[in-house]
Amino acid sequence: MKMTIRQYKTKITINHKLLISMVSVAFAIFLTGCGNNYKQAFDTNRTASIFPEYYGSTLPENIAPLNFIIKESGSKFRVEISGSSGKPIVISQSSPKIKISLNDWHKLLESNSGKTIRIDILTRTGKKWNKYKSIEHQISTDTIDPVLVYRIVNATYLKWNKMGIYQRDLTCFEETSIIENSSTDGGCMNCHTFSKNNPSKMAMHFRIIHPGTMIWNNGKLTKTNTKTDETMSAGIYPAWHPDGIHIAFSTGKISPHLTTRSDKPVDVADKASGLFVYNSEKNSLSTSAEISTIRRESMPEWSADGKFLYYISAPEAHKGDDESLLHNRYSLMRIAYDPLTEKLGNAEMIINADSTGKSFSMPAASPDGKFMVCALTDFGYFTIFHQNSDLYLINFKTNELKKMELNSNTAESHSSWSSNSRWLVFSSKRMDGVLTRPYISFIDSTGTAHPPFLLPQENPEIYDQLQANYNRPDLVTGKVELSPIEIRNLVMGEAQNAEMEK
Repeated sequence: MKMTIRQYKTKITINHKLLISMVSVAFAIFLTGCGNNYKQAFDTNRTASIFPEYYGSTLPENIAPLNFIIKESGSKFRVEISGSSGKPIVISQSSPKIKISLNDWHKLLESNSGKTIRIDILTRTGKKWNKYKSIEHQISTDTIDPVLVYRIVNATYLKWNKMGIYQRDLTCFEETSIIENSSTDGGCMNCHTFSKNNPSKMAMHFRIIHPGTMIWNNGKLTKTNTKTDETMSAGIYPAWHPDGIHIAFSTGKISPHLTTRSDKPVDVADKASGLFVYNSEKNSLSTSAEISTIRRESMPEWSADGKFLYYISAPEAHKGDDESLLHNRYSLMRIAYDPLTEKLGNAEMIINADSTGKSFSMPAASPDGKFMVCALTDFGYFTIFHQNSDLYLINFKTNELKKMELNSNTAESHSSWSSNSRWLVFSSKRMDGVLTRPYISFIDSTGTAHPPFLLPQENPEIYDQLQANYNRPDLVTGKVELSPIEIRNLVMGEAQNAEMEK
């Protein structure tokens, strides 16, 4: 029976659709066989190795993306970041370097504030996909101060001709220089500090070349020489009083010291030291016999209410005995202070080093007045050189001293609180035991430290490429609105001499 033209065309159309369908099925089977079906991945039952090691931390919802490198072999990599709310972030690529969209990341964290996000990692080797255990991060409803200020200095201490103070926007990856010493004839710059996390109240030292202390106070920029006939040196370690007027400084004779110990070849010798308080409005100094004794007083820190000045104190150094400069232990002390009269009270012992067998350094009081973090080591106080230095927390309500949960088996040193007392940024050498990097930990209302995370970078390889230390990381509530040119011009000028009040 002959077919009509319409019947013939219909048959061709059906056969064509059938052929397309068969080809599609065959192609899908081919792709599955080639390993493109990640949904049928092999469960490795282990966590993927990644760098930095971002595992199970508590994150502020305003933090920049935690970009990382997958340290597993593979020809293709798939990452899915998801939460109970919001649109998941999916990254599928041939490179193991994972860069997360800034906008998508912030949307996801905002949608899951107070909840958990999950990171699922898959890798393909040959025709097989491998699936790893999910990595989970808790997203805190407490935000972190948006700017981190730090000094970057070469890993070798012979190269002081290249360093700078930088500020980093923690909500993204923008880093700008506050000042680099290439513009100030290569002198040393250090010990930047702020009043109550306020970027408009800043102090920092310039040493060796064009020496002096820069004070930035609500739009007024000055350079001061705090060395007087009554002080052993210009100010060294600083701490702003909560009133934003007074700054406590240590003064003394300190120097690098080479040792014969393989675990600590370099240290800092504190030959003599004491304390004074500087009035930034009157350009004057004040002190008392209580904090200028034959003992060594150093590392000042104010209580949150400004009523007490905390500091560390060690016995008098023995002349000619360099080892005693390093092997003495420092106790934690405090003294009452009245900022209106600038009078100091009687010094009192808070924790005696002999009772702990440890030496105190770098006290940092939380803005809410509940806690203080100190670095404790076996001897001395310059903890950046001490591999056994750990951070301890003092609970002022219970007077309990406890070793914090965030420590590693390498040196932990300087720490700084966020203005809401929920985040602590600190220096650590845990990555390689050599270079100091900034880590951030959530501190809950009980003083418990959650697993810390490394400062995120747009290029996570930067920590392998930059052979330098991040020193004294400090959190502030906004950008320091000072240009490098303004600071350079100030540094190149003469310093105003401060005077000791009689």
